[in-house]
Amino acid sequence: MPQLPSMPTRRTRHVRFMLACVAALALLGSRRAGALDIALDQPRVLADTIWVEVRLADPFSERTRESLLRGMPATLQLRAELWHRRSGWFDRNEKTVDAEIRIRYEVWNRTFRIERLGVPPQRLGTLDSLERALTRPLAVPIGRLGVATHAGIHYVVVTAVLRPLSVEDVAEVENWLSGEVNTQRRSGFGLITQVPRALFDTVRNFAGFGDARARATSGDFAVERLNPR
Repeated sequence: MPQLPSMPTRRTRHVRFMLACVAALALLGSRRAGALDIALDQPRVLADTIWVEVRLADPFSERTRESLLRGMPATLQLRAELWHRRSGWFDRNEKTVDAEIRIRYEVWNRTFRIERLGVPPQRLGTLDSLERALTRPLAVPIGRLGVATHAGIHYVVVTAVLRPLSVEDVAEVENWLSGEVNTQRRSGFGLITQVPRALFDTVRNFAGFGDARARATSGDFAVERLNPR
């Protein structure tokens, strides 16, 4: 005989209600998280590879600045796409390159750390110096030249996404939901004040409300006309 589903416990109902409240508040506050902007220089050819210089502006919103100073890491994701423009038909994506920059604040020595694959970590002493470092031109290799790449008209699309998220916060939320972390708040604004700040941040970030996004497209170009002499 099939078993009937058990009734949710009082704690489970309480948790579900608070999660719904957090999600609703995140939805109400889901305005654009930051003023992240992006610009591209004209693509160039170097050693049989197409490169584009990416310039970021205003990478951090005030919320992201506060999150970084609390020790919450962030990831800057870049995606560069080389497109072949085709008249009378859909444009064709010929190359896609993904790059990732990890940003974290080492609280014990008050130093910001930038990590990028294949590059030694960079340490900076202030949030302003971190922003200056991220807004310097960043050269991104899109791909090596091929027969199809040489022919026709092309353009480049670069998308930047800044994602604040903490693995430690996720662990804290899991412990809290399992009952291992008990909030001491029993007054004030009620249920929402009993939700750990990490839970609110994590729900917001997983939902994408903490992300800052920007996208830029280069002008059309022919590969053989790049780097004019």
